Amino acid sequence: MNQWGELLPTLLEVCRVLGSLPRVESARRCQGPRPLLEGLRRRARSAPKRDPRGRERLRRAIRWVDAWIGGGNCYRRSLLEIALDRGAAAEPFLMGFTLAGEQLSGHAWVAAEGSSQANYQFTVQL
Repeated sequence: MNQWGELLPTLLEVCRVLGSLPRVESARRCQGPRPLLEGLRRRARSAPKRDPRGRERLRRAIRWVDAWIGGGNCYRRSLLEIALDRGAAAEPFLMGFTLAGEQLSGHAWVAAEGSSQANYQFTVQL
């Protein structure tokens, strides 16, 4: 499928992302990772399980929305993916952290994304 053929399905995914965003964003700000993930995974049981092309389309839509609302939040992007895809909800969720001096930095991802745990001093898997 060419680039234009992907536009409409991606825009439909954008609508799904925007529909889930308020619930996920509110929960992200009020709950810790474990209870938040448990709730999202429970709800995701009724979400579609996408094939690899559909999963990439969903990730593209999530990146577009994330950029539009301020961007740069890997935790929000991962939570949205888990909320909207049954396959992602069944995969491990990871957070990796690195401490450089007094500065803590990190990254959050769904295991299928392929980020390496080796890039971080310690990781947490939920």
